[in-house]
Amino acid sequence: MESISQLYNKRKPYLAVFLLQLGYAGMAIVRKFALNKGMSQHVYVVYRHAIATVVIAPFAIVLDRKIRPKLTFSVFVKIALIGLLEPVIDQNLFYTGMKMTTATFATAICNVLPALGSISYSGTSRACLTCIGAI
Repeated sequence: MESISQLYNKRKPYLAVFLLQLGYAGMAIVRKFALNKGMSQHVYVVYRHAIATVVIAPFAIVLDRKIRPKLTFSVFVKIALIGLLEPVIDQNLFYTGMKMTTATFATAICNVLPALGSISYSGTSRACLTCIGAI
């Protein structure tokens, strides 16, 4: 018979995924509540990015101090464009959709986005069939 410690170590990944999904569900409910109370989805995205910057920046500064590559102007422009286009537009559209639908629908449709992205980036029939099979 296995000890409690060995059983816990075997089940740790499942527990982590369960807690992660619980956190996602809780945050979806909090976001929907905030949007229903009148908070603008655009303001919510700004708050989310500001809080993420405050939480993550100290780790990046301390842990990557010696291995950071030189920041040239072209690298800075690429990072700025990716930072502005992908997460900002994506999150604004997601929260606009959540404001108009339910938190359940918005969270469920979020899992389909990689499949839809694969269809839009690749016009091959195999990719389309793979995505349709995933849905």
